[in-house]
Amino acid sequence: MKRTAFFAVGSLLLSTQALGATFTEKADALVSDVKKALVLYEKPDGFVRKVKLSWLEQFQLAAVQPNGSNGLRLKEGASPVNQEFRRSWVGLTADFKGATTFRTWVRLGGLPERETFKGGRTKKNYTYTSLFELWIKKDLKSVKGLSVQLGKIKSLFTTDYSIPSSSIPCIERSLISNQFAQDSNWGIDVTYAPDKKNKIYLQLMANDRASATKNPSHTDEYTDGRGFSGEFGWEDKCFAILGASHQFRVTDSGYHTLSAQYLHDFDNAYHNQHNPGANYFGLGFQDAVSLGYEFKHGRFHFLSNLVAAFEQETGKGTNNIGIQLQPMFALSPHVDLIFRYTGMTGHAACKLASDRYICTQTLAPQWVDSINAFYFGANFYASAKDKNALKFMLGAEYTTAREQGADCYNGWTFSSAVRWSF
Repeated sequence: MKRTAFFAVGSLLLSTQALGATFTEKADALVSDVKKALVLYEKPDGFVRKVKLSWLEQFQLAAVQPNGSNGLRLKEGASPVNQEFRRSWVGLTADFKGATTFRTWVRLGGLPERETFKGGRTKKNYTYTSLFELWIKKDLKSVKGLSVQLGKIKSLFTTDYSIPSSSIPCIERSLISNQFAQDSNWGIDVTYAPDKKNKIYLQLMANDRASATKNPSHTDEYTDGRGFSGEFGWEDKCFAILGASHQFRVTDSGYHTLSAQYLHDFDNAYHNQHNPGANYFGLGFQDAVSLGYEFKHGRFHFLSNLVAAFEQETGKGTNNIGIQLQPMFALSPHVDLIFRYTGMTGHAACKLASDRYICTQTLAPQWVDSINAFYFGANFYASAKDKNALKFMLGAEYTTAREQGADCYNGWTFSSAVRWSF
């Protein structure tokens, strides 16, 4: 009897493993087929070498639960639960003869699923379409590793924001990244990467977003801050990023990477010369420094980021210092566990509104003196060969904030998401 039960359990385990292997093979094959289907044209020896489509989608559910220990509750009438297509992008990439690449990403984010509390009631978000990227890149053969990129490009500031949206391991980026990253802007990027281990780059950009205070009589009027066109005022809406990274101790099981970035905002507001009514969307500080360290060994992956920002644009707050610590561990090729700690401090200089839901649904203030956030997450991958092709994500983040020496917010945000990228 015992021997029969033993063989039955063994047979069940073997059949389960076989089903798992079959599912993995089918998932890998499906990812490969979808990627092939998105290739519109390919001729390696032609003037146009390859043309392919890209597709990124993320649908998520989130529930905000302030714990109420300090009397802070949801806004009256606001829903604690939100659902939205957080990332809904389509793109096209074309490779040409002469090491030239054209790329565009059209962002359909803001599809009318997310509920936000505005004007005393909860309503669905509006739909908008914007260009996230529209650039042409040329590798210069005269200098190995030197390339020039021109157009609307992604800014590379903070370690978290330098990771592509399809690859970030958490459902949302960190509060540090959301406060200090500059989205995408029109400008130029010059990168020198002589090998796979070293890179240095310089980005010079004009702000392509408008603040809430627009003045039609000012020459720097924009459409709506997200549109396809805008009148640029380089004299007071320009910023530059200088960055570098070095990878060392590279082995078959892992690597170490050090990175550093410096951002300077040339907006005249810091020198009391800001033109009345001028549109402004920038760092919020005149100068900022980001230092990153990444370590990978086997199943363990660790990412950290230290950011310091100086001379706040409004002049009402102090400097800001923030840190992000993010260890990850792969339980299996299909399951990762993630923890992230984010901390910021600076009198009236920490933007709690960088969180996606807290300030839209609760009575928490937008700017605070300190923030601590603890994220616990798990990712489940359909394909072990291409984890970012299709993954299911679960996350819970506990956030505390203090203002003028007292707690002004503490509570949980529970999230789940499905994200695919081809």
